[in-house]
Amino acid sequence: MPPFLSAFRPEVSRDALAATVAHLSALGEKVPGSAAEAAACAYLTARLAEYGVRHQVHVFDSYIGAPTRTELHVLAPAPQQIEAVGVAFAGDTGPEGVTAPVVAVGRGRPADYAGRDVAGAIVLVDHIPEHGACAAALRAGVVGLIGISSGPQRHKMTVSPIWGAPATAEELAQMPRLAVASISRPDGERLKALAASGGLRVRLVAQAEEGWRQVRLPVAEIPGREAPFVLVGSHYCTWFDGTTDNITANALLLECARLLAPGAGSRRYGVRLAWWPGHTHGRYSGSAWYADTFWQDLHENGIAYFNVDIVGSRGAVTKCARNQMAEVSGFTAAALAAFAEPVPAQEAAFNARTLSRQDRYVDPTRPHRGSDQSFWGVGLSSLQVSSFLAEDDPAHLPNSGIAWWWHTAQDTLDKADPDILAADTAIHARMVDSLADAPLLPLDLAATAGDMLAALREYREAAPDLALLAELETSAQAFAATAARFQACAADLTDSATTSAANRRLLRAAHLLNPVLYQARSPFEHDRAVPTRLLPGLAPALGLAAMAPDAARMARVGLQRERNRIAHALAEATRLLDAE
Repeated sequence: MPPFLSAFRPEVSRDALAATVAHLSALGEKVPGSAAEAAACAYLTARLAEYGVRHQVHVFDSYIGAPTRTELHVLAPAPQQIEAVGVAFAGDTGPEGVTAPVVAVGRGRPADYAGRDVAGAIVLVDHIPEHGACAAALRAGVVGLIGISSGPQRHKMTVSPIWGAPATAEELAQMPRLAVASISRPDGERLKALAASGGLRVRLVAQAEEGWRQVRLPVAEIPGREAPFVLVGSHYCTWFDGTTDNITANALLLECARLLAPGAGSRRYGVRLAWWPGHTHGRYSGSAWYADTFWQDLHENGIAYFNVDIVGSRGAVTKCARNQMAEVSGFTAAALAAFAEPVPAQEAAFNARTLSRQDRYVDPTRPHRGSDQSFWGVGLSSLQVSSFLAEDDPAHLPNSGIAWWWHTAQDTLDKADPDILAADTAIHARMVDSLADAPLLPLDLAATAGDMLAALREYREAAPDLALLAELETSAQAFAATAARFQACAADLTDSATTSAANRRLLRAAHLLNPVLYQARSPFEHDRAVPTRLLPGLAPALGLAAMAPDAARMARVGLQRERNRIAHALAEATRLLDAE
C-alpha cells in the first residue's frame, strides 16, 4: 500500500524565513538560560501570536555547560599563542590553566595508547573533541586534550556522555574532567611537527560555566479532530551565531506553524512544534525533559517525531533521509520522490556512506544516538530530512554531507540560502500535513521486524550457539507476517471509525517495539549519549566467545533477560495486530 500523500501546496514566504534567520542569527551565541535565549524565545512566541497559533513556554531547570575562556600558549621550544575554542562539560582549569608536555596520539583511540606512557601529558588528537577520545585519554592519565579539526575552523563541542540532565551524582561523575580545546588543522599540523621533534610544552587554559539554569522551551499546538499528533522539533540553542545549525530550522518550524495554522481542527490529527533548548549545551536536555514530562501523552498519542536539523545551508542541494525508523522509511521515500528534486544515484550513495552505523546489516539511515532522539523509550517513530552538500562540493566536512562551518564562528548569515530554505520548508510542511491527515498511518511494522532480523543476524554470527537468538529470530519472523497481514487488511478500510481503530493499534504496536529495538535501558530512562546499535541489550553477544568463563556465564544471564524483554514486546505487538 503506498503511503498517503496530501495535495497540500503551501505558499512559503521566502521573506518571512529570511527575516527570522537574520533576526535570530543577530542575537549571537544562544546558550540556554541566557539573555540571548530569552530574546530568541520572545521572537518565536511573538510570531506565533501574530499567526494566531496556540502556544506556551515551558520554563524548567536544566543542567547546562558552556566554555567561557579557552587559551593555548606554546611555552617551548618557542613561545607563541594558538587560537582555540572550548567544549562543554570538560574539566575547568581555573585561570592559571594546566602546563604539560604535548604528545601526539593519532585519533586518540584506546589502541593509540598501547605501550605508551603519556601520564601527566597533554595529548594532541587528530579529530574534533568527543567523549570517546576524552575517556581514553583519562584512562591513560593525561591532564589535557587538544582536538584538531579538518580545516582552518575550530569546532565547539560537548564531551558529556549523559543524555539530558543528570539524574544522580554518580551519573554526573561520568563527565570527563580534563582540560579540552579545539584548534584548526594548520595549527594542529604545526604542533604535531613540534611534538615529533620533542620538547613541545604548552599551557592550556580551559574555563567554563556549568550548572543548573532555568531554560525556556516554546511549544506550538495546532489541534486536529482526533487526539494523536505529529511532534516536530528543532533545537534553538546555538554555538556562535549558529545560522545553519540550527537557526534555519527554527525559521522552518515557525513558517510551518504559519502555513499549517489555517487547517487547525480540520486535519485528522494534530501537529505539535517544539523549539528545544539544551541541544549541545545540555546534551539534548530540552527534548529529554519534554519526553520525561509528557511521557504518557506522547506514548498514547504521539504519531512520530520529525526532527529538523541541518536545512537551508548554502550549497545544500540534495535531500537526505536520516534518523528514520524502518516503519516510516517508505513514507519518507515516497514523500521525497513526490515533493523534492530527484537525488542522483551517485549522491544517494555518498549520503549512505556518510551515515555509517556500528551495525553490519542495518540500514545506515536508521536513527543514531544524537539529534534530540529523546523519544526512543516513549516508542515514537522518528524521521528527519536534511539538506546535504553534493559529494564534489569542497565546503563539506570530510566524510560528511554537512558544511565545514558547523559549530564554528563562521556559521554566519551568509551561509544560509533563502531559496534552499524555502524549498526545504515546503517539503517539511507537506510531509507533516501528510502524516497529520493520513486516513491510515504509514507505519510499515513488517519493516520494523526486518530491522530486528538484520540486527539479530550479526548477533547470531557472533554467537551461533546462543539458542535465545534463534528464538527471537523466529518470533520476529512471525511478527513480520502478522504485520503484513494486518497492513493488507487495513488497506481495505475506508470509514473513519475503523481506520481510527487500526491507527491506534499500529501506534501501540510501534510503541511496544521501538523501545527494545533502540534502547537498552527501561522505557522511562535514557541511554548514554554514545554510539549504539539496534537491539542494544543484546550487544554482549558480540563478545561472548572471547569472554572468560565466569564473565560469559553472567553475560548469558543478562542476555536471557533481554531475550525476555524483546520476546514480550513482540508477543504483545503480535496480539495487538492479530486481534479481531
